[in-house]
Amino acid sequence: MAKAKGGLGRGLGALLPEYEEIIETHSGKDGIVELELEKIFPNPDQPRKTFDKDKLIDLAESIKEHGVLQPIIVTPRGDKYMIIAGERRFRASGRAGLKTIPALIRELDDEKIMELALIENVQRDDLSPIEEARAYDVLQNKFGYTQDKLAKRMGKSRSAIANTTRLLALPEDVQDMVQEGKLTVGHVRPMLSINIPEWQSSFAKEVYQSNLSVREVEQMVKKAMADGKVEWTETLATFQSPQKYKKLPAELRTLQDQLAERLSTKVNIKKNRDGSGKLVIEYYSEEDLTRIFDALKGDFY
Repeated sequence: MAKAKGGLGRGLGALLPEYEEIIETHSGKDGIVELELEKIFPNPDQPRKTFDKDKLIDLAESIKEHGVLQPIIVTPRGDKYMIIAGERRFRASGRAGLKTIPALIRELDDEKIMELALIENVQRDDLSPIEEARAYDVLQNKFGYTQDKLAKRMGKSRSAIANTTRLLALPEDVQDMVQEGKLTVGHVRPMLSINIPEWQSSFAKEVYQSNLSVREVEQMVKKAMADGKVEWTETLATFQSPQKYKKLPAELRTLQDQLAERLSTKVNIKKNRDGSGKLVIEYYSEEDLTRIFDALKGDFY
């Protein structure tokens, strides 16, 4: 059994101070032990899906020279252990030729495991913008986090959380382009101003193919909103709005945000010219639907 040369770091340790106390025990299931790499496997629900190869190589070289300075966190699964936090260290240790790695063993249920995995990755800036948005979405919709609670736990502003989560309103193919590094968040964020998925997809391809700057994207979106239509030369797709596009009025946007926070889910209000409109409240399972009804305090079932 070996003690790691450092603590858990600011990220997970700051969020879960009880882990700092566990490290001091050095014994039993709650202490740090040396586990064989072959007995450890990654969490299949890990929010982080991509690992930079060059960074893994750099970390492996550092581990060869200094060892693993921070233990990974695992939970028992049969005669093996599943990673809760530290998959990058685990992968790099394998590259470095290590046979064992310092690990902190914790008995946790599946819900807590996913919550800690999401928080650990977000705190360490290990996620792409889309992975981070999806992590926030799960924390809000599966674990009932409000935007205020998320902001406090992540050490970010409420507006930063909201802006990141809004990326999930983009079509899947546009999200994939951001995930793959073809477009930056700066390129796609202006597209959220015009909620036409078909146009967003086509426009994202045009931006990538023409290598447009963020400033050029902002100008094109601004012009489209002013003209009430979205089009460009060498058209991939053109869509004409029946009326000039207008942003949601401030009072309705406030109401939309308040509903989303209270219900811990996505809420979308669309207003028509005649004063009518549509209110869309999303849910992700039957249990989630029941939770939303309870939050509305209505006797619907």
